Amino acid sequence: MADYSVYLNRWAKARKLMEKAGIGSLLLVPTTALFYLTAQKGQINDRLSCFLLTASEAFFICPGFEKPRVNKDLLLNSQSFVHSDGDDSCKMLADLIAEKGGSGLTAVDTRIWGGFLLSLQQRLPKQGWVDAAQIITPLRMQKDEEEYCLLKEAQRRAGLGLAEFYKWGLEGRSEKEAALKFTEFLTQAGLEKSDWGPIVASGPHSAIPHWSAGDRVIQKGDAVVLDFGGVYYGYQADMTRTPFIGKASEEFKEIHAVVLAANEAAFKAVKAGAPCESVDAAARAVITKAGYGAFFTHRLGHGIGLDEHEDPYMVAGNKQPLAPGMSFSDEPGIYLPEKFGIRIEDILFLKEKEPERLTDFHHDLTELD
Repeated sequence: MADYSVYLNRWAKARKLMEKAGIGSLLLVPTTALFYLTAQKGQINDRLSCFLLTASEAFFICPGFEKPRVNKDLLLNSQSFVHSDGDDSCKMLADLIAEKGGSGLTAVDTRIWGGFLLSLQQRLPKQGWVDAAQIITPLRMQKDEEEYCLLKEAQRRAGLGLAEFYKWGLEGRSEKEAALKFTEFLTQAGLEKSDWGPIVASGPHSAIPHWSAGDRVIQKGDAVVLDFGGVYYGYQADMTRTPFIGKASEEFKEIHAVVLAANEAAFKAVKAGAPCESVDAAARAVITKAGYGAFFTHRLGHGIGLDEHEDPYMVAGNKQPLAPGMSFSDEPGIYLPEKFGIRIEDILFLKEKEPERLTDFHHDLTELD
């Protein structure tokens, strides 16, 4: 994995953004934002753990018994403070912010527990608080070369899991049984289980975009939406394919072709400087022209990285310009209520001049025995 200089460079970039915004300190709790900036993993709970970055210093606070688990490079490059059960950890943090926080404005991760933030606000009534996303999001949206490689490998491994799942066969299995087996194949392909899915939505359930696998038995004549992923060294895989059980109907073939054309139109619309909404519009135009616009019921895509859903979002109204290093999903769908749905999802990465599909699994209309 990356040398810690990569993380120190991220600190430097964050500090530049903080200075520009007049922010004196950046407060992060154990989320993917903390991992991105420090390589430190953890869980948010009732014992305070946090990272505080100022213009010239860095601090890490955690329970004393957790310190042996803290990234050694983080400890080497920051000042650490520990607390025991019964200590007032919020006072410890408030005192640090008051003494070291600079401008009187702190950018805080909105996923901090409300109780911690309320305690800080009571102790620091003159302190200003803003969303840390204005510092972290611009950095995370544009991935570096290592992040690109990890994302690409995550998608490759997801494809390996899908190939084995197809061999296993779906007919006669319940959605729940299939979802459990699918997870096994994805794990065998080298992915950690994500905190969602996989979605296995068969027959009429496939017309519900985020169906949760149930007891319905998959049978011949079903479309089956498979939306799945996993985690590779912290980075997310996400893919959707919609095979057909048995010989596909003409209606399924027609709609599959439309969705695939929309997927391709979105891919071709990706270029540096283009607004995110234009990519959504390119896919939506294809589906609308084919007469199915009312049945494409969600945005085209979401950014992906350490979080499965993160900025930038390919959605109407988002005028954020695309830039090299951005990675996001391309997932048009058509959902006919009570009949079937089809979604095809790839992960795209914008390189300097053109997009690349990180998803290397084929788009062929797949009929499973």
